[in-house]
Amino acid sequence: MTNKIIFYPDELISQIEKNGNRITFKKGEFIYHPGDPTAYIYIIQKGQVFISRMHAEGAELATSLLKEKGIFGAVTLFCGPKAHTASAKAKTDITVYRLPQKEFEGLVLNNEEIKTEWMRWIEIDRQRAITKIRDSVMYGKLGALCSNLIRLSNSFGETVPEGIRITIKITNQELGLICGTSREVINRLLGDLKRQGVISVEQKIITIHDMDKLRHLINCENCHIDVCQVF
Repeated sequence: MTNKIIFYPDELISQIEKNGNRITFKKGEFIYHPGDPTAYIYIIQKGQVFISRMHAEGAELATSLLKEKGIFGAVTLFCGPKAHTASAKAKTDITVYRLPQKEFEGLVLNNEEIKTEWMRWIEIDRQRAITKIRDSVMYGKLGALCSNLIRLSNSFGETVPEGIRITIKITNQELGLICGTSREVINRLLGDLKRQGVISVEQKIITIHDMDKLRHLINCENCHIDVCQVF
C-alpha cells in the first residue's frame, strides 16, 4: 500500500451525488447486463462492483473491481444511444448514485472543472487498461496474477508487520475472473507463490510478504499510483 494520493474526480462525483438518484443492490444482483441501453452513469457510495465481459465461448473476464467513488455505466459520451457490452454485478451489498447520461453530458459541457476532471479520469482509465493487457500478454497467467495482486494491494491494501494485507475477501474464482483464467489455474499459481513465501492466504484474505518478488516477476515499471489500481 502507498501513501500517495489517488486521483478521483471529486467535483464530478459530488454533482452526481447531488443530482442523481440513490439506489441499492444486494450482493449478487446485476445493475445492468450486456445489451442493456447505456442510460445512466453510476457512482459507488458504498460496496464493491465487478464489471465483466462474457466471451462467445462462455469464458468471463472481470475488467474492473470497483469500490467507493468508482465510476461505471455510460462513460462513453456524445455518441448517441449505445448498449452495454459488459455487465455490472454487486460483489457486496452496494449503494450507488445514478444520473441519466444526458444530464451527465450537460454537466461535462457546461462546467470547466468537471470537464477537466473527466478528461483526466478517462486518460487514467485508458492507461490502466493498457497496462493490464500488457502484463497478461507479456507475462501470461502468472503475470496477470502478480499484476492484479499488486493492483489489489494499492486499491485495498493496508500495511501490517507481515507485509501488505489486502483487506477485502476475494475467492480464487473471483481472482480467476480478474486474471482471465480458471479457478484451477489460480489455485496452482497461488500455491506456488505461497510455497515461495511471497504470499499467504487465510480465510480469503491475502497478505503479500515479498512485494519485490511480485514486481520482479512482471518487470514492474513503477507506474504511477493512479494507473496501478484494480478499478
